[in-house]
Amino acid sequence: MNRRLFLRGIGGVALAVPLLNSLVRSARAQEAPSPRRLVIFYTNNGCLTNRWFPTIENGAGSVTAASLEAVQEDGKPRTLAQLAPFAKKLLFPRGLAMPINGFNNKVDGTAYFDPHDQGMGSKLTCAPLDPAGEHWALSHSLDHEIARRFNQGTNKTPLVLSVGNAFTNVKGIVSYSASGTPYAPVTNARTVYSSLTGLFTSGSATEADHRVARGESIIDLVSHDLNAFKARRMSGADRRKIDDWLALLRETEQRVIPTACTAESAAALGVTDAALTEAGYPARGGGFPNSETVYTLGSEMMIRLIALTMMCDSNRSIVLQWPGFVTFKWDGINHTHDHHGLSHRNGSNATGGACVSGVLEQIHEIDRWYAGRYAKLVKTIDSIEEGGGTMLDNSAVMWLPELADGNAHNNNNLPIVIAGGAGGYLKQGVSVNVSGGKLVAGNSEASCATGAEGESNSGNTGSSGGTVPLNKLYTTLINAIGAGMPDWVPVDRFGVSDAVSAGFGGTSPSFTTDGAGNVIDGPGISDPGELDAIKA
Repeated sequence: MNRRLFLRGIGGVALAVPLLNSLVRSARAQEAPSPRRLVIFYTNNGCLTNRWFPTIENGAGSVTAASLEAVQEDGKPRTLAQLAPFAKKLLFPRGLAMPINGFNNKVDGTAYFDPHDQGMGSKLTCAPLDPAGEHWALSHSLDHEIARRFNQGTNKTPLVLSVGNAFTNVKGIVSYSASGTPYAPVTNARTVYSSLTGLFTSGSATEADHRVARGESIIDLVSHDLNAFKARRMSGADRRKIDDWLALLRETEQRVIPTACTAESAAALGVTDAALTEAGYPARGGGFPNSETVYTLGSEMMIRLIALTMMCDSNRSIVLQWPGFVTFKWDGINHTHDHHGLSHRNGSNATGGACVSGVLEQIHEIDRWYAGRYAKLVKTIDSIEEGGGTMLDNSAVMWLPELADGNAHNNNNLPIVIAGGAGGYLKQGVSVNVSGGKLVAGNSEASCATGAEGESNSGNTGSSGGTVPLNKLYTTLINAIGAGMPDWVPVDRFGVSDAVSAGFGGTSPSFTTDGAGNVIDGPGISDPGELDAIKA
């Protein structure tokens, strides 16, 4: 049953019930528009692209729960199987590339190339890197653009979070407030919580809010309304639908999370002082949590805080980034090499060389673990009712990678997924090839396929095609958020340049600055506009 209606109990709590064909529903009062937000889930070191992409690259029916859950030909689970429950709310924009992605981009006559630095610094800025000094990006990033335009009140900066210790160099910074000005992420969940407690309202929480915070089930919460509803005349088939639905709710113990910005809402999400301490963020001192704690309990706390931030409408631009140099030793994973080294297939910072035994399966374990975190984020946001739907329906929650394949270090044909329709602006439940022509899922298993220790890591694990610049996606997202604002005037561009190289070869762009870090000459935006193909 895809269509739903909402039975409202005390405190405005909503209970989703099946559409009953024998009843005619009265019109609902028009509600104020819900805020729209952008949330970016940012991971490092690429992935096994051939296991990540949907099996169908374009068109109706390309994204279904069955297609995401289907095992591969070798019997192994696909990377995004955990996203199957949200298939109808997912958009895969295929064929996109990061601009300024080739060898030896020049700024003021000096060339510089490092694919990891570019993947971090240029990804959200669409700007070249300074070839001197710390190699910071030469423009502000998308998250700052969104925050400046759409955040309410005086706070015009995004909420940027990092799980674990974040590097303070170009390899650890994805957000920029201005040219040459990195914006460091917050790594302490308690800091975020402290900033929100001052926004909590007092005296406005309803009885329903308190009861939900205490963990009462949604059935108990609206029992009076539900009994009155069941007393209405309806067909036997509709009555059976309600009974089956009640049994399912009791079995799964679903809960309602109120949307008010209160301490009760925080508690309902699992954000409490005790939970923060358990996740490794004590009130006073205690050092920084170890990797296992911060990646498991700590990352779950960050996800809950993102949802709470959205409920409080304290920020409409949020980034959750994950460090790249981490050795996975939790949740059933026990690696001896860090993620970066595994992405190179040889277990080190070098390229080429000999394969680590079972390296592809180790990378796949990491990819699936991150897919689980992203699914958790999507599920949490989708569990909170807002307006006529959920917070996810009014948001765009984008998983954006540093690289496509970590061994090839390519930034074309990027694996990107967006959950939520941004208030109806974006298509959902579909994969869209925005580049035209046939795309491939990549060649990530072209090396180390046997799993044997010492196998030569000599294959080309990258892919061809997929060179539509990210600028057009970002322009679309800006307008998606802006469309929910009164008197919004659409924009037609974002970033310094949309120059994309077909690969690492070819002619790289050259830029000139004013000497103060501001780009004043070079290839700009040659193809302005949105990605119309992904708009609803």
